[in-house]
Amino acid sequence: MKNAYILLIILCVSGLGLQAQDHTWAFGFYGDVQMESPNYNGAFGIQGKYDVANRSALQAQVYGRNGYVAVGADYLFSFLDKTKHNFNVFLGAGVSQDFYRYNEIAGEQIIPEERDNHTVANGQLGVSYYFPAVNLSLYTGYKAKYHFDWDEVDANFLMFGIRYHLW
Repeated sequence: MKNAYILLIILCVSGLGLQAQDHTWAFGFYGDVQMESPNYNGAFGIQGKYDVANRSALQAQVYGRNGYVAVGADYLFSFLDKTKHNFNVFLGAGVSQDFYRYNEIAGEQIIPEERDNHTVANGQLGVSYYFPAVNLSLYTGYKAKYHFDWDEVDANFLMFGIRYHLW
């Protein structure tokens, strides 16, 4: 009986890699939270992904929170072939344009709304898993952002998302 359980586990684990992802387009929800910030500033939005080849993809996202909106695009490289594995590890690099809107307070007087935007380079390392029965993939990872205007690195972002694979 013990051997039957071991055989069943081996068949299930090896079966995880046999489902092929044959969808090129995926759309879903995206979020990132800066874990170093005392108030854990998070930004949430939508994302689209296009698989260029079995190991490379392009993604674009629009996300934000009160007073902040970002539009970005990334190139992703997957270490495993997506047609052979549902689990994957990926590395990504991209750019975004961050738009800020805020009111400054000088003494007791509120200065009218100020608008500002910055170009940011993004680097990311993450893991994903594709569920073929429902055409969904979940992913999470670490993200670091480099602000060109401020010449500083914003590290310790936790990113996460869910995508539905369409075509």
